[in-house]
Amino acid sequence: MLKSEMRWSSTASGSASDERGTATPRRMIILCDFDDTAAVQNVGQMLLERFQPDVSQPGVVHWRDVSKRRADGEISLAEYQEIAFRQMTATVEEQTEYVRSNAQLRPGFAELAAYCAEHGIHLAVASHGLDYYVEALFDEHDVDVESHTVRTHGPDAKTYEYTFADEACAWWPGNCKCMALERSRSNGEHVVYVGDGVSDACPAARADMVFAREPLAGICRERGIAYRELPDFFPVLEYAQAHAQARP
Repeated sequence: MLKSEMRWSSTASGSASDERGTATPRRMIILCDFDDTAAVQNVGQMLLERFQPDVSQPGVVHWRDVSKRRADGEISLAEYQEIAFRQMTATVEEQTEYVRSNAQLRPGFAELAAYCAEHGIHLAVASHGLDYYVEALFDEHDVDVESHTVRTHGPDAKTYEYTFADEACAWWPGNCKCMALERSRSNGEHVVYVGDGVSDACPAARADMVFAREPLAGICRERGIAYRELPDFFPVLEYAQAHAQARP
């Protein structure tokens, strides 16, 4: 049996023993990344590419050059995102319309959201993305999901608030996904984490069950974190169904 399969079989019900020694399934929480995970595309980068201002204009830089500075460690993820989005002249309405017309949810996510709502399973998104483009895609598909995102304020949505910031986090001053996970897990719940990127490695290490796409899957292999592959969200839905059926 593969290591990634071992956790599937041993924790599918997320059981804990009560005072009589009887296994009682714990309540499930599913926390999910957004860009390249819940969404098929990296929606933030889609917007930056589509609405990139003319670099011949004073003070304008290409968003990919800003991204390279982040990759080289010169600036933080939050600084990269703020620089790239603040120089855009497209309105929020133009951006959200583009999202509605061009971005897609990964197959199975809408079905998972509906099942979780019906069966009392807490499903939430933890993302470094901006609130308006995350919410636009969910609204387009009539999906009601709690979102822990970067909150935007002001008439042009260019004031940013990081509600899950932690100075001890490697992604400071951006959102800390581990903080979002721990705030969701208040009473020892069985936590499922779904993600794809480097910023998902920390919450994946703290979760009870992990569904991963590359490069997170490779990080999990390197660090000995058991996981299941995520071609779409139907395996997550099946896992949630198995857990719900095991509860009284």
